Amino acid sequence: MTINHADIHFNENGTPYAKQFDDLYFSDAKGLGETEHVFLKNNQILERWECWQEQNFVIAETGFGTGLNFLVTLMHFDLFQKRSTAQQFQLNFTSIEKYPINIKDLTQALSLYPQLSQYSEALLAQYPLLIAGCHRLSFLNGAATLDLWFGDVKQVLPQIEVPQTGLIDAWYLDGFAPSKNPDMWDQFLFEHMAMLAKNECSFSTFTAAGFVKRGLREAGFDVQKRPGHGRKRDMLAGIYSRPADEPLRIPYFKRAKATAPAPRVAIIGGGLAGANCAYALSKRGITASLYCKDAGIAQGASGNIQGGFYPQLNADAGNASQIHATAFTYASRMYRELLRSGANFTHQWCGTLQVAFNDKVTQRYQKLVHNKTWPESLIRWVDSQDASNLANVPLPYPGLFIEQGGWLHLPELIAALVMQSKADVKVNHQLVSTELKGDTWQLNWQDGTHSEADIIIFAIGSDSPNLDPLKPLPFRLVRGQVENLNSENELAELTTVLCHKGYLTPSFDNMNTIGSTYVKEDTSCEHRLSEQQQNIDTQQKALQKCDWINSISATQNGRAGVRCSTPDHLPMVGAVPNIAAQSEQYQDLYKALPVNRYPVATEQPNCFILCGLGSRGLSTAPLCAEILVSQVLGEPLPLANHLLDALNPNRFLIRSLIRRQN
Repeated sequence: MTINHADIHFNENGTPYAKQFDDLYFSDAKGLGETEHVFLKNNQILERWECWQEQNFVIAETGFGTGLNFLVTLMHFDLFQKRSTAQQFQLNFTSIEKYPINIKDLTQALSLYPQLSQYSEALLAQYPLLIAGCHRLSFLNGAATLDLWFGDVKQVLPQIEVPQTGLIDAWYLDGFAPSKNPDMWDQFLFEHMAMLAKNECSFSTFTAAGFVKRGLREAGFDVQKRPGHGRKRDMLAGIYSRPADEPLRIPYFKRAKATAPAPRVAIIGGGLAGANCAYALSKRGITASLYCKDAGIAQGASGNIQGGFYPQLNADAGNASQIHATAFTYASRMYRELLRSGANFTHQWCGTLQVAFNDKVTQRYQKLVHNKTWPESLIRWVDSQDASNLANVPLPYPGLFIEQGGWLHLPELIAALVMQSKADVKVNHQLVSTELKGDTWQLNWQDGTHSEADIIIFAIGSDSPNLDPLKPLPFRLVRGQVENLNSENELAELTTVLCHKGYLTPSFDNMNTIGSTYVKEDTSCEHRLSEQQQNIDTQQKALQKCDWINSISATQNGRAGVRCSTPDHLPMVGAVPNIAAQSEQYQDLYKALPVNRYPVATEQPNCFILCGLGSRGLSTAPLCAEILVSQVLGEPLPLANHLLDALNPNRFLIRSLIRRQN
């Protein structure tokens, strides 16, 4: 879906006005008070927080607009946390916007409320690119999250994952007036509000229109007319009582959460996946134990000094491209926030140039630009002159430039994530087996010692096929070797990452990095001169119009690692499936029986996996870890259902059972 910015202007009072809907975003100079009355007061937000006993409080909103409702709620949540002695919990705010305001207009609109400046500045610093789907933003050191969905409410609501007991604790039913925006205010909206609501979920809305009141009641809400704000005489508010027998969406892709309260979490793996999981858990106040088989973290495929940072995008927005685009922008925000928080890792936000090095690649890249699938703020076409200027070396090729790309020092990044997470790191721990004893997992190590955990997260990359719980999953192991080049002549002047059949980074520590080879089912990590020459040949063939590429020379300190991938090249994120049990449960799946005829998938209890990142971990690991931890803790998930399905670890089994013919 193509997303367009809102077409707005500002009236004489500085209030933003939407031309598409012929309506104001909020009342002149009274927007803050209106939000507090209509949404906080009539959902009894502050009173409910005082006695809230669950781990999360989830608010959903139709119509993000200027973000005023979110920012006011965030301000009150911040104040509540600072003064309250009650149990601490996380605030999750979900909001949907079909026409996002551009950042320049948003900055002007929010300047009307200087009392919100610290919160609006945090929003503006993270404000996402114009890409359809969910964008998770983090506030108050992780105590609050905003899932900002760009898209039509009728397309977004069915794509939000909902647990059996519901997801939403309070609805802010906002948006432009029903008379101005009739496409949103209909029975579809009201019924999906009910589908997502928990029992005793509240709602409030500024409107008192009769058809809204009747539609909400028909969807199962108890609706009351209450005093409105300012000149508005009436508004609506009420409660939803959730039936106990709500149907499941798709039982075999239902996201299982952990069942252990105050859990002891064991993360197996000291690379990029494990470090991101530890960091995501720490934002929820959970300190994990991180077990690494080596003498230190970041020794395997995550140990490269210069890792290229960019998404893998296609001309059509298929599942893989949507995941990569969303994950890349999330990672970009997270890495920058990590740096702002005081972490240190070597990096260059120098952009990434995907070189159109032959006619076939040029046609593919031009199709991507012509389709306008992705905004220019994410990826844009540049001619050979612009490419040369960006690269700071003669480069007689056009290409695609990703401005937010660059390169990062992986070992330093992993160390920063682990340090920020305060994870209890245990090195020289090679896991040989696991055993479930009651509700506790026993971890058996190669040296004969044992550890216990309530929850296991497997993030062990190329070691995954060696563990019994993971052996039934279809992993693909691929050896990759990178080389260090002496930074001489033009190489020393290179100022952006170049990508073609391989990649070439700018100079760091008087060396440039090139890579990488792909050798399937080879798990040796020795450095090979034959692959060194292969890497050099790849560069010289792709960049053959560049005279300077012929003088490159490799040092002898390149390195090789083994990547773990999957048959469809997407990561595995979620509960570890019990493949034997699910094969029995879904043996009739090819018959396409009604959903309620199939049971909920049997998973390994309190056992999860983040694996199969391949060579794209820098872009995908942060969001995948956030998704996994959100699933473990039963929080809202920051990705559309069909994309979550595409990451589910049992997807290969389900596909094979659906295709079965007898």
